[in-house]
Amino acid sequence: MPFEPRFIAATQFGGKAIREQNLSEWKQGGYRDWLAKQEALEIAERLREDATEWNAEGRGALTDTVAHWLAARYAVATRRVAETGGREGWRLLREMCADIVALRKGDHTAERLQIERERLELEKEKPEKLTVEKLEELLKQPQTKQRLCGEGLSAEECARRMREIFGLPPERKNGLPPETLAEIERAAKLL
Repeated sequence: MPFEPRFIAATQFGGKAIREQNLSEWKQGGYRDWLAKQEALEIAERLREDATEWNAEGRGALTDTVAHWLAARYAVATRRVAETGGREGWRLLREMCADIVALRKGDHTAERLQIERERLELEKEKPEKLTVEKLEELLKQPQTKQRLCGEGLSAEECARRMREIFGLPPERKNGLPPETLAEIERAAKLL
C-alpha cells in the first residue's frame, strides 16, 4: 500500500494527481523544500520533548540556560576580537555589541517580570491581611456591637454572633468547648 501511486500522491503531493509538471517541480526544489519542512518539524518535536523533560526535572527555563550558554560563547569569542586588529576587529566588536545588548535586554525583561510577579503576590496578600485586621478592629468597637446585637443579647452571645457574621473562627477560651459543655448539661439533666 505505501508504494501505491495514490498513496504517494495523497501523502507527498498534497492529494494532487502525479503529472509530469508535479514531478518536475518536485525535482527542481519541491523535494528539498519538503525535506527541510520535515526536518524542521522533527527538530521542533524534539525541542518540545526536551523542554518537557527539562521542566519535569525541575530545572529553570530552557531559554535561560541557552542564554547562559550564549553569553559564555560570546565571552570566548572576545579573544578572537582582541586578536583581530584594525577594521575587521572593530566590525566584529560592533556585531557582538548588538547581540550582547539584545541578550542583556532579555535578561532585564526577565528580571522586570519577576519583580512584577513578586509585587502582585504581595498585593494579593495585603488586602486579605488588612481585611482581617479591620474586622477584628470593628468587632471591638461598641457601636458595631450595638448595631449587630441590639439590646437583648449577652456580651458572650454578641461576640459569638459577630464572629459568625464576619466569618471569623470562634473565640477560644480556656476550658471546654461550648459543644462539650452542652453535652455535659444534657447528660446531667438525664440523671
